[in-house]
Formats: sequence, C-alpha cells, structure tokens
Amino acid sequence: MPTTMGRRRFLQNLGTGAAAALLTRPVSATAREAAPHPDAPRIKNVLVLFSDQHRADCLGCYGNPIVQTPHLDRLARDGIRFTQAFTPTATCTPARTSLLTGVWAHQHRLQHVTAYAPFAGGQTAFDPARWPMYANTLREKNFHRAQIGKWHIGSTTTPADCGFEGIHYPGYGYPSHHPHYLAYLRRLGVDGYQLSEIKQKRFEYSGLQAGPDEAGEAAYLAAQTVEKIGAYAQSDRPFFISCNFWGPHAPHMLTEKYFRMYNPAQIPPWKNFRCALDDKPEMYRRYGQYWGTEDFTAATLSGLLATYYGYITAVDDAVGRILAALEQSGKLDETLIVYTTDHGSTEGSYGMWDKGFGMFDCTQRIPFILSHASLRGRRLVSDEFVSLLDLAPTFIDCAGGTVPSTMVGKSLLPLVRNPAAPRERDHIICESFGHQQTFWQRMVRTDTAKYIYNPTSIDEFYNLADDPDETVNLIGRVDRATLTPFKDRLEAWMRQTEDPLLEWSGSTLRG
Repeated sequence: MPTTMGRRRFLQNLGTGAAAALLTRPVSATAREAAPHPDAPRIKNVLVLFSDQHRADCLGCYGNPIVQTPHLDRLARDGIRFTQAFTPTATCTPARTSLLTGVWAHQHRLQHVTAYAPFAGGQTAFDPARWPMYANTLREKNFHRAQIGKWHIGSTTTPADCGFEGIHYPGYGYPSHHPHYLAYLRRLGVDGYQLSEIKQKRFEYSGLQAGPDEAGEAAYLAAQTVEKIGAYAQSDRPFFISCNFWGPHAPHMLTEKYFRMYNPAQIPPWKNFRCALDDKPEMYRRYGQYWGTEDFTAATLSGLLATYYGYITAVDDAVGRILAALEQSGKLDETLIVYTTDHGSTEGSYGMWDKGFGMFDCTQRIPFILSHASLRGRRLVSDEFVSLLDLAPTFIDCAGGTVPSTMVGKSLLPLVRNPAAPRERDHIICESFGHQQTFWQRMVRTDTAKYIYNPTSIDEFYNLADDPDETVNLIGRVDRATLTPFKDRLEAWMRQTEDPLLEWSGSTLRG
C-alpha cells in the first residue's frame, strides 16, 4: 500500500504537464542495447504454449521467488520476456476468440463465456466465415495446423471449422469425461478420473487426482503435443502447433506430486488480499460473496495458492517435455516458441476469485515470452505494450502472408529480428464485460497510472508508481487535467473501433 507521503507527492505533482508525462515512458535500455543477430536462423515453424488463467507474477522469470518454473524460465533466457503484456479482455472465450481473429471482443461479439452468454449478453455462436483468421493464411501457406487441448470458442464451433486438426472438447472442455482422456488414463492403469481431498465452499477450488504424474491434464496434453511434433518432423512442410492447457485455472485438480509440492505456510497472501473495497465499485465485494471467498482467512488462501503454484509447475514440467521433444526432432532452431495465457486471475486478490471483475493487473497483465534460436542466452526484456491481439499478425508474418485489414494488432516479428527496434506504444487499452454477470468496463494503462471507466459505477484511477498493488482508488482526488489525456485516448479508441459502449454511455465518460 502506498505511503501517505507517496500519495501526497503524487497528487501534488499532478497537473497538465504531469498528466502528459503519465502517457509517456522511457525506452528499455535492455532491448535498446541488443543488436540484431547477424546469422539468425529463419523461422519456419511456430509452437504456441497457451495456458489458462496464469498471473504474470507467478513465474520465476517474472520475479516470483517461490513457484518453480525452470522450463519457462529457460524460454525467457532464450527469448524476449515482455513486462507489459496484457489480455484484450480477461475472460476465456472472448480472449481466445480475439487471439484467433485479431479483433476486439466487442467486434466479434463473443463477449462472455458461452455458458453465461444467454443471460449476460453477446453471442454464443461464432461464425468462422465472418472474420479472417490466421489459420486461413497458414492453410494457404501449406502449414500443418494442430490445435491441442482447450478450445472454448463458441457454442458449436470446432477447431476443424477454423482450419485446425485436433480433438474437440466441447464447452469449457475439461477432459475429465472425454473418451480420449479416459482411454489415456486406462493406458496408465488408472480407472477413470478420480478425486479426493476436495476443497470447496460454494464451488470446488482444488482436489487430489488419483494416478501417476502422467495422469494430469497438463501431462496428457504434453503427450499429444510430443506426438504431433514427431509426426510433423517427418515432413518438409512447416508446422503450427498450439498446445492449450486448462491449467492453472481453478479448480486445481492435481496428482500427488503437484498437490503437495508447496508448503502453504511458506506462501504469503497477496498484499491486496484484504484490500479495502469501500472506494471501489460495489460489484467487487458482491463478486467475492458470489464465490464464497469474501471471508477467506490468510491460511485458507495460502493453502489454495499452494495448489495454484503446484498447477503452474505441472504446466511447466509439461512444457519441458515438449521442448525436449522439439529439440530431439531437430526442429528447435527453426521454430518460434510463444508462451502466454488468455488472462490472469484474482486468486484471492481483493477478496475475489476467478476473473472478469476489476481490471486490475492480476487479471489483465499476462506472462508473454517469444523464444527463438537467434535470441538464445540473451535474456532480453521488453517494456513495449503488447497484447494477445498481436499474435494473429505475428503468426501470419511468420508464414509470409498479408495481415488482413480487420486485424487490429501488429506483428511482433520485428522485435524478434531486431530487438533494438524503436518502441511504438506508450499505453494500452483493454475492455471487460463481466463474467457470470454483466459489468462493462474499459481501461487505459500507462507505465505509471491506470484509469478504469465504469459507466454504471464509480470510476477508478490508480497511481502505479507508488501503489503497484492498486489498493487506493484516487478518482476523487485527481483533477480534470489529469484525467483528460486518459479519457481522450479512450474516447478516440471507442470511436475508432465502434465500441457500442460509447453510444449509451459517452456522456458519463465526459461527466
């Protein structure tokens, strides 16, 4: 929590000039000092390792001193780690559809998880013919295209409908009852998906899964990915493989090794675990009540964080198996490897659980690593603002295609080819629609401040320099000159992208 002096200094310094400074930022010296690699091998293939609900502050390479992620840390050593990466919207279905199409959720209209869309608004079905997708270009360029694991896009749309090969796991898609997964468990000598030691209140939070380490869903997906790498390595055709883990999304259902890997007594709760909410929208408190987490004790949360960390390490171990197979296949040096996630998680921050409410960094900011042989061992760090919306153009660029005019992001390959490329973005905008209930929000974030527009509740403004945990809402203390640059950028973005929110709430934005 920021000190009183820190808050006072911040408020005293705010004025027109200071407000302008909030919308600028320094260039990263780490990236500027890195010269292009003269003998960089070309990128022929793409491997995407995509997790679900992984907070950016929960990897070793992002500074977490407890969670063990050696394989993802290796990717960061051999690539570019982005410190300012964000999801366009912090809910599974809209974020995944935005990655696929390269457009905002308010444009493709899958604004909510399919199960909640009928009463939360937006569409439930996705029409693959409506929006160009990166898979179209990959098909034209004769790529193998594998979609492995979680899909969660639309009520009826399958990976095959969008140009991929792979098993379809309908709905949220956790494989516990899927015939393919049950057959996999039988081969391991496990009779079905069996759970014990389940922790729950209104919902299940974690549990112990019967069977060896290989029985977990992360290992299951790693096995499929290794198989695809082996098959595709026999061909001269380029390949695109997307491995989509269900973890570390709750409930954290883990085999013995990962379920007991971390000692809860050694995991402190988040600094904003018991953050006061009386200066924030009432919906945040209600959301904690909905999940049954508003009265969690510190010990309860630490116990659940132990299984969250265990799930992250299970995913990391699966990544290690996949990287070993890629190296053994001889395809490692010609493959661009991407690790990221659809969104973060409150995971107890602000007394909440899950995601979808509150545009805090714990849900909006995501781990984002691009790794390639040309970057090996250089430990590059970029503070460029990037988004999942940049991935579709990046994949198309890798294939030598033309990015459709509908896509709003930009290729990140220039940063891979030349990490010293000049920076372009000084802020990022994200959108939110709520989760189980509708609650529209928009966010403008710079390096040092964040403005959140809540048309049906109190707005929010956070001084990230003195209050990185976003505990004190300063919206009632900052003057119009401070807020105007943020509101100007938001309104311009809303007009440019034809955000329907501007039509019914534009007057409150300027109020």
